[in-house]
Amino acid sequence: MYHVSPSLTRNRKNELMSDKFTPEFSRIVKTDEQVKTKEKLVIEANEAERAGLAKRFELVSIDSLKAELEIKTASNGEVTVRGPMNAQIVQRCVATLEPVPEVIEDTVEVLFSPHVSEADMPSNPDDLEDLSEEELMALLDQPEPLVDGMIDVGEVVAQFLAVAMDPYPRKDDAELPDSIQSEEDAQEDKPNPFAQLAGLKEQLEKKK
Repeated sequence: MYHVSPSLTRNRKNELMSDKFTPEFSRIVKTDEQVKTKEKLVIEANEAERAGLAKRFELVSIDSLKAELEIKTASNGEVTVRGPMNAQIVQRCVATLEPVPEVIEDTVEVLFSPHVSEADMPSNPDDLEDLSEEELMALLDQPEPLVDGMIDVGEVVAQFLAVAMDPYPRKDDAELPDSIQSEEDAQEDKPNPFAQLAGLKEQLEKKK
């Protein structure tokens, strides 16, 4: 089963190919031009790309962002992107607003399929409200659409970064406001797929 890590923002409706959004950290892979069925690719964000991502994700800074990806094409045309991602970022403490450094290590793993249509994906975040838990789980486990044989692996890595970071960064001994503490407790009680769903809704909001 291929799905995102406990909080990946799913790239529904193939946003990375949309005219409405230009990824700050873009690395296009043309899978139909791959010589081998399995290739390795090392990508690293430069200073300008890190600054752009930091602005999008409202971070103090992204000091490093690198991934070593294995791109594997199956005989049915489906493509798996998988490999370790690591980053060093600085966020604001939710209690004191002081800088909080964080080292992130995660594993990127996404399945793209040419057999999945964009029409199968919801186009509006409100469409998710009427789905049952089983339907939501099925949606989250569904492969991403592979359009024109192209994948922006830079944006894939950026999305993994966005959801792997601590959603409630704080300095040691800093007390969270009651409202944030309640949100944090509620988040911990939910299964991981619901964190993925939150990311999916965020992506759909951008398309309005």
